[in-house]
Amino acid sequence: MASISSNTTIKIDPLTEHLRHQKRERILRRLTPFLLTIPYLLGLFWTALHPIVSVITGELKCRGSYIDENGLDVHRHQVDSYPLNRVDILSSSLSGEDAVDIGLCDAIYSGRLPISDTSYQYQQSGYECQATEGQQQTKGWYDASDLNASMLHMIQKLGSSKDAPWLTKIVYIVSPTAVGNAIQKNATVDTATCQQQTNLTTVVDAFITSYLGSGGGGSGDASSKQVNPLPPRYSFPMIRSLLVLSDVIEEQVGQQMTKTGNTKVRILPQGTGGALPNLDLVFATFYSFQTHPSGGRYEQSHSIYYGNSEFRAHPFGTELEKNVKNVVTRLGGMLGLDKPSVASLQTYASDLAGWIGFVAALVIGPVQPHSFALNHGIDALTIEVHVPSMTNSVGTSAIHAHYADLSRCIEHLLRSISNLHERLHHSVAQYTMPSPSKFVSHGEYIYPAILVSLPMVVRAASLALRDITLFQFEFVGIVVGTVLITSCANACTVLATGRSYIGVLMVIVAWVVRHNIPQSSCREKESRTDLDTAIECRKSLRFVTCLAGIYLHVPLLLANYSLGFPSAVFWTPLLAILVLSDRLASFCSNNTVLKAIITVAKMMLLVAISPSTILPSNLSPQYVLILYTPLQLLLTALWFV
Repeated sequence: MASISSNTTIKIDPLTEHLRHQKRERILRRLTPFLLTIPYLLGLFWTALHPIVSVITGELKCRGSYIDENGLDVHRHQVDSYPLNRVDILSSSLSGEDAVDIGLCDAIYSGRLPISDTSYQYQQSGYECQATEGQQQTKGWYDASDLNASMLHMIQKLGSSKDAPWLTKIVYIVSPTAVGNAIQKNATVDTATCQQQTNLTTVVDAFITSYLGSGGGGSGDASSKQVNPLPPRYSFPMIRSLLVLSDVIEEQVGQQMTKTGNTKVRILPQGTGGALPNLDLVFATFYSFQTHPSGGRYEQSHSIYYGNSEFRAHPFGTELEKNVKNVVTRLGGMLGLDKPSVASLQTYASDLAGWIGFVAALVIGPVQPHSFALNHGIDALTIEVHVPSMTNSVGTSAIHAHYADLSRCIEHLLRSISNLHERLHHSVAQYTMPSPSKFVSHGEYIYPAILVSLPMVVRAASLALRDITLFQFEFVGIVVGTVLITSCANACTVLATGRSYIGVLMVIVAWVVRHNIPQSSCREKESRTDLDTAIECRKSLRFVTCLAGIYLHVPLLLANYSLGFPSAVFWTPLLAILVLSDRLASFCSNNTVLKAIITVAKMMLLVAISPSTILPSNLSPQYVLILYTPLQLLLTALWFV
C-alpha cells in the first residue's frame, strides 16, 4: 500500500503581520509608564503600612515580641525590689576618711563599703583607666551617681550563691574610672553606665580589645593606646552578650547636674554598617522592664516602666514624632474622620515616626557604645536612661526609685539570658522596629524594597529587548571606563586628603561624553536616515546605568536595608522613571532656548545632589565612594549625551 503524505502551508500576509507588530508596540509603549511607576509607588505604600499591617502574615497589625524558645520566658520569674538608700560608709585603714574612690574596683577594695571583695573576681586590667580620662570627681564613685549605688546592690546579690542560685554564666563588671559603671556579661550579658557617652564608648572598645588580646585591634581612642590583654582566666570564656547602660545627664547648671521631664528610656540596638543584635535580646530587655517585683503590692511610681516613662527604640527626641502627628491630624481633619479614627491615626503616626527614627539611627548614627562589640559578633545593645530629679541626690543617702528599679530589671534580664542554651540559640538579626514592642522582619520589608527597585529592571529590559537598535559598544566602553577611573581617583583623594573633588570629576565626565559621541558617515546617514546616533548612545548608556544601579543596590538591600532602601528610593526615579521619550528629547534638542534651560537645570540638580551637598557628613564613606559617586557620574554622562 502506498503511503500518502500532505504538506500544509499557511501563508501570513506581511501587511497583517506588520499591523499586529505595530499594535503590540503601541500596547507596550502605553504599558511601560505604568510598569515603571506602579511598582515604585506600591513599594512606598507598602513600606508606609509596616507599622500597622503585616502583609506577609496577613495580620492587620505589626508583629510583636520575639523570644527564642531555648531561653527562659521573661515573665516566668520575679526579682525582689532594690533598696532606695545607700549603705553606710565604713571607716577603713586602707584609705583615709577623705579618700575618693575613682572607680568600681577602688570602691570595693577600699574597705569603706560593707561588701567583701573575696566573692568577686574584678580586676582593673587595661581599660582601668586608660579608657577614660576625665577630671576627678569631688565625690567618690559610689557617691557620684544613684545608678552606681544601685548597681553595687546588684553586684552584691550576683556574688552570693544564696541570692542568685540561678546564675550559670560568668558576669564581667567593667567600669569607667572617672564617672560611671559598666557591667559586661560573659556568655550572657554586660551593662554599663556613664555620664559621658564618648568615654563610655572608649571603655567598651578598650575592654573588647583587651579581651581579644593584642591582635584584637580597637576603634576610636582605644586603638591609639596600649591596652593590656586580659589574663587567660578572664579571656577564656566566650562573651555572648553585652549590655551598656548609659546614664545621660541632660542639663548642667554650675556644679550641680539636674534633669527635667519624665523618665526616658532608649533601648538602642543599632550598630555601625547596619549591624544589629539578635532580636530576642532586644525583646528580653524590653519585657524585663515590664515585669513586677516580687512581694505583692508595690508603688507604681517606683516602677521605671509604669511610672509615666517614655520608651523608644531610637536615640532621637520627640520632634519627629510631633511633626508626623501634626501632619496626620490635619489629614484626618481634612477627611472628616471621627475622634476614634483620628486617635488611631495618631498611634500610627507615632509608630511610623519611630520606624523612621530607627532606620535613621542605623544610617546616620549617632554611633552607640556597643557598636564595637557588634562588629566582633557579640550580641550587644545600649540602654540609655534619662531619669528626672527635682533635687540633686548626689552625696545624699537616697537612691532614686527609677534607678533602683532599673537595677532590678537588669538582674531580671540577666536571669532570663542565663538560662539560654547558646548551642541551640537562633534568632532574627535583620529587622526594623517602630517601637520597642514591635518589629518588621527581613521577610516583610524586602518585598517593597524589591518593588521600589523594579523600575530599573523594567527600564533595562525594555531598552535591551525593544528600544536599542544598535548598541554603541565603543562609546559606552569609553564612558564607563572614564567613570571607573574618576571614581577610583576620587576614592584615593578622599582617603589621602579627606577631600572630594566630585565637581571636577563631573566636568571631566561631561567633556569625555561630548567629545566621544560617534559621528555617522555620509553613506551611513543615507542608509539609516531614521537612526539618531546621540539617542542610541543615550539608550545604550542608560541600559548600562540601570544595570549598575541594580547590581549595586541588591547586595546593599540584603545586607543593610536601612541604607539600601532610601538609596533605591532616591536613585530609581533618576535612572529609570524620569526619562524623556524620543520624540520629546528630539524636540528639546531642536529648540535652542529650551535646550539651554534644561541644561542649566541639569547642572543645578547635579550640584544639589552631590555628596557634599545632600548627604550627611557621618554617612558611611563606603556607600558614598562605592555606590553614590559612580552613579552620580553615570547620571552626569547620561544628561550630557
